[in-house]
Amino acid sequence: MTTTDQRPVPSGTSTSSLAPQDPRSVEQLVAPVARRAVEIVRDMRPENSLSRLVTPEVGQHLARRAALTRRLRASTGYAPTRQLEVTGVRICVVNARTVEASCVLREPDRARFLAMRWELRHSGWRVTVLEIG
Repeated sequence: MTTTDQRPVPSGTSTSSLAPQDPRSVEQLVAPVARRAVEIVRDMRPENSLSRLVTPEVGQHLARRAALTRRLRASTGYAPTRQLEVTGVRICVVNARTVEASCVLREPDRARFLAMRWELRHSGWRVTVLEIG
């Protein structure tokens, strides 16, 4: 059985002064990536807008969901509002090259939970798993 360090980052530690390879630097990326992912799924943003931060598999998954949204919107005419608020960002450092993160994205009519797995690749931190609930 493995254990992970789930202690919170001390408030005196500034994440802006962390090295790009530091797992705690992922915390800065979680909220913008979550917002953009939901905007892609809602077909409010181009599907390739996260291509540098997600693996091709995650990008394809987002593109499929955006296509479903387009089809549904064509039949119902429903246009979602643009008000999105990311709250409750949490990270868990699994090891030096893997971080799991979660957050809640609030919309006027619903709230979504997002879970992400970030892995340090040769090009930097990338989302390898993304679940949107």
